[in-house]
Amino acid sequence: MIFCKECGEALNLFETHDEDVCYSCLRLRLEPAKPPVPPPPAAAGNLFPPGATLSREQGSLVLRSPEGWVLWSGPDSERHSLEAILSRAQRIDAIRRKRKR
Repeated sequence: MIFCKECGEALNLFETHDEDVCYSCLRLRLEPAKPPVPPPPAAAGNLFPPGATLSREQGSLVLRSPEGWVLWSGPDSERHSLEAILSRAQRIDAIRRKRKR
């Protein structure tokens, strides 16, 4: 009985092999290398505690933590970048958590 040099699996007796390598190892050799998958972008849940809420209060948008802290606020008549809102909210949340300890 002949075994694959790479994985040790028994080779099919009725196949012709130029090398002592099984079909699955040969197929892996011939497949092009796949590029690494980039990590997924950070989700909003990873930036600050889950349960934070965005609401409209008296003409302004307010982002509050589950504890009731105001993490960000701005006028609702202007456009705001979500990245800017989340980065500022994350900084404020980190500062408040340090003070809480």
